[in-house]
Amino acid sequence: MKVSSRHLAQYIELPASSRALRLLLDDIGIEVKRIEDTESDTHFTLELLANRGDHHCYYGIAREIRGRTGGELNTPETVRLHAGDSPIPIRCETTDCLVYSATLMIKTGEDGAIPPEQNLPLHAAGIQSISPPVDATNLSNLEIGQPTHAFDADTIVGGIVIRDSVDGEQAWPLFTEGLVPIPAGTLVIADEEKILAIAGVIGCEESKTTENTTRLLIESATFDPVRVRKASRALNIHTDSSARFERGADPTYPLIGAGRVVQLLTDYSGWTLSGTTGLVGDWTNPHRQILLSIASAASFLEYPLMAEEVTERLARYGFKVSKPYPDWTHEPMWDPDNEIREHSRDRLKNTVIVEVPPHRLWDVEFAADLYEELAISIGYNDTPERIPQIDMGAMPNTNQILRQQIADVFHGYGFFEVFTDGFYGRDVREKLDLDERHPLWKHVETTNALERGYSLLKNNNVAQALDAVSVNLNRKNVEIKAYEFTRTFHPDTTADNGVCREQKTVWAVSCGRDRVSGWSKTERDADVWFLKGIIAEMSLELGLPLRVENPDESHELYSLLHPNRQASICLGEEHVGVFGELHPQLVQNWRIKRARPCFLQLNLTPMLQVDVTSPAYLAPGSFHEIERNLAFTLRGQTEGGDVAKYMKSSGPDWLHRVDMVDLYQHEEEGVPLRTVTYALHFYSGAEKRSADEVNTACEYLINAVHERFSNQGVRLRG
Repeated sequence: MKVSSRHLAQYIELPASSRALRLLLDDIGIEVKRIEDTESDTHFTLELLANRGDHHCYYGIAREIRGRTGGELNTPETVRLHAGDSPIPIRCETTDCLVYSATLMIKTGEDGAIPPEQNLPLHAAGIQSISPPVDATNLSNLEIGQPTHAFDADTIVGGIVIRDSVDGEQAWPLFTEGLVPIPAGTLVIADEEKILAIAGVIGCEESKTTENTTRLLIESATFDPVRVRKASRALNIHTDSSARFERGADPTYPLIGAGRVVQLLTDYSGWTLSGTTGLVGDWTNPHRQILLSIASAASFLEYPLMAEEVTERLARYGFKVSKPYPDWTHEPMWDPDNEIREHSRDRLKNTVIVEVPPHRLWDVEFAADLYEELAISIGYNDTPERIPQIDMGAMPNTNQILRQQIADVFHGYGFFEVFTDGFYGRDVREKLDLDERHPLWKHVETTNALERGYSLLKNNNVAQALDAVSVNLNRKNVEIKAYEFTRTFHPDTTADNGVCREQKTVWAVSCGRDRVSGWSKTERDADVWFLKGIIAEMSLELGLPLRVENPDESHELYSLLHPNRQASICLGEEHVGVFGELHPQLVQNWRIKRARPCFLQLNLTPMLQVDVTSPAYLAPGSFHEIERNLAFTLRGQTEGGDVAKYMKSSGPDWLHRVDMVDLYQHEEEGVPLRTVTYALHFYSGAEKRSADEVNTACEYLINAVHERFSNQGVRLRG
């Protein structure tokens, strides 16, 4: 949100300099992203909290400043409206419209523009002046946080009904080229023939005001935040009104907001209020009350608090503070923590009841929320600072050791650790070529994202890897090696949190050459084989028997990698990761040219569950190891590793290990063959082994391999 400091000064006394105001706003939790000086004003671009809809206006920002400074809070001039006979029939068919009001104004004088001094909020926000009725409704939203809308009353057929849309309905939202389909169940404002507005989001062309409008119907309402958010996303229409309503509006403000519009149009544009205001809606103030222990608050903040100071500070934000009821049987207060029964009468003397104002019903529920208000009012810089008490350092746990070992391997290969967002937008699903049948289609969704780019919690790391490659290549950095320890989030209602299952992962991406230029005369790509080497070294470093297997087509990342240049990483019988070249289509979707990035991902959870034991120490023998080589010719899909494992398990105890040391590919009568040479290492220890013993063992192994793999065409190469 971009605000005018000159206009903000009409609500509350501000610090003398822009720098001092910036420091104040930052300190109370309203982050300043940018300051722009003009000839007569200073504009502040603010980053507002996602759960604080009351911040989305000048009055709300001024109220936060008052919470710290205690200054006098001013409000814009507003005509006091009276609910009575409605100027037009209104019917509400849903409980998701909390309050709805309709106020009629008649054109009785000459057109006049709202003066520039009053239009400062529109200018700062970059909103173009359209007409006095439209400008007045925009100002009501920006000034006091109450979205309103102006209809041409003569375009309304019959009365107004607030209802859910039905299948097949269409509407013509403002600034669109024509009719668009409205999803069934969308909250709309309609007359007997058409939809007049998408509730809380945008009005429609067929009922908008024009220069010929003579009767103006001002709509001012409060809607359920979830319904507005769903409508906004379904239609892909995002407005200042929807941003405000999505975060929870004040149900007591519809008449005040409409009164502000009436005030502006009456003062400057030749319009006159006609009759009383129609009002519908079943919302009633719940008068939410929270029991607050002064002693507990003081202890939590480590700040000396008295009841009088708590009362005064919370009152700045609109909270009402009173003493507890003396009658224990009378329980009108909202007490989620059941603290009343935990307190004795003596302790209640140091306890107050805090009533939550309507504009904070959406985010204040517990005593801890009030601690936060007090902390902001006092100022975090004014609360005590001390180093927390610590004990002697503890030994690193298994998770910390595993992370450090993995990081050491990556660092040794020239990788850099990066930190990426845990969120992305819905467009990423399209860039990843996912559809509703894909296992990665379902995401945990955020309900109140400030930006569309943060609407989904990531359930994979491929998008972040491609982003990292794209950003680096755009900056002419073609040698890319990055890794990150992170988590992915997978929807699962059976999880402990009832929402999702979190998976600890580490991912890496490589692109370019495998080592810095100049280290070696030979240059290799940091390709799939490069990643396979990293996995092999990681297996040794971690003491885990990681092995590379054929790709698993059922794995959720299978379609995101090149089908012929990927493999699975297994630990025991469990798949713990994948690696491979990223799919060419995804590389193209990210507009990456002349590069073939490769990706690796490991699931850390099963790796943490393996009981890693250090290999037993084997004392050097009195005699050297004896090495013999055997070469077997393999056919078809027979894996060389399977033959090596079988020989190791079938040989004598003193067969120390079996290595594959050479591969020769050839043909016989047009049939492709592979001859693998195996090095057999026989450990003598303290006992001398004769050549005959070794020869006998080798003959036994040759016969064992022939018997086991004869049906697969495996034979000893002569």
